[in-house]
Amino acid sequence: MNTDLAPFGDSAPRVSILLPAWNEAEYIQECLASIRRLRYPDVELVLCAGGSDGTLERARRAAPPGAVILEQRPGEGKQRALQRCLERATGDVIFLTDADCVLDDETFERTLSPILRGEEVATTGSRRPLESQRDHPLVAYQWSHHLWMQRTMPQYVETLDGVNAAVRRDVLEEVGGFRVPAPIGTDYMLSRQLRGAGYRIRFVPESQVQTAYCTTLAEYVRQRSRWFRNRFLYGLHYRNWREVGGHLWAALTGLGMLAVPLTGGLGSRLLWGLWLAALGYLVLSQVRFTLRARREGLRLPHPWQYGLFLAYMVVGWAASGWGLVESLLPGRRWRW
Repeated sequence: MNTDLAPFGDSAPRVSILLPAWNEAEYIQECLASIRRLRYPDVELVLCAGGSDGTLERARRAAPPGAVILEQRPGEGKQRALQRCLERATGDVIFLTDADCVLDDETFERTLSPILRGEEVATTGSRRPLESQRDHPLVAYQWSHHLWMQRTMPQYVETLDGVNAAVRRDVLEEVGGFRVPAPIGTDYMLSRQLRGAGYRIRFVPESQVQTAYCTTLAEYVRQRSRWFRNRFLYGLHYRNWREVGGHLWAALTGLGMLAVPLTGGLGSRLLWGLWLAALGYLVLSQVRFTLRARREGLRLPHPWQYGLFLAYMVVGWAASGWGLVESLLPGRRWRW
């Protein structure tokens, strides 16, 4: 074990992993196998699984001994599933992850270490793609952005990443657990509860959980829209105008980048000039992200696949705009 990790032995506090899993049959067995392999001496798994694809049945077969397995009911949602898990958990520290993730000792212990050393009450790491996805161009594009953001994160952050986060149990219960309604943005809501109570969230840059990335454009657009709505709608609700303004600017910029070529710039040289300047800036930024990601180990099988990043950039513009549109539609704004 690395020397910067907290030592643990027979007296190590129990860590409860809360794992909601709805229609995750594709990944649940690999996720549970990774939890079963963890070397930490006292790990408890509390799993709430369901869906129409057999997730619950696979979970029952693959869960480690002693795991608590609950059935997630239709319409229950992730927030309620997490609260039911918390009610059954007995650990002093709660670890949050998703059913499409693969845990490993180094990542798990790095995220926990500041809490185990008594330095922090809440920590979060970051993410990286599953090994089986590393040569997928869309995955590589997303990862290049995540790597750049991870390298620019401050020591303390505003939001937990729900695939890789830990909170001290007593603090989690003090701030209300998962009882606050949150049809989307469960990570954002919990982060707000923690910060509202005066607690900090420590970012652990060395901790990166393997998780499934989007591999289709439709899936990518849905995820981007949901992430947009998380911040934008909760920002409006809590009057966080900086959050609202930043996301509104991103959406309008994306729509503008699409609108100018579609309308021929309305015949305006000024509009075309501004569009070309913005495009140049965005392309250079993506080149910078990609070069940094290559230093971190990103490699695609064929060099031409990096050219697809430009197409993905355009899809990203549309996804941000679609997130804004969905935020304005009552029937879609809170859809997962």
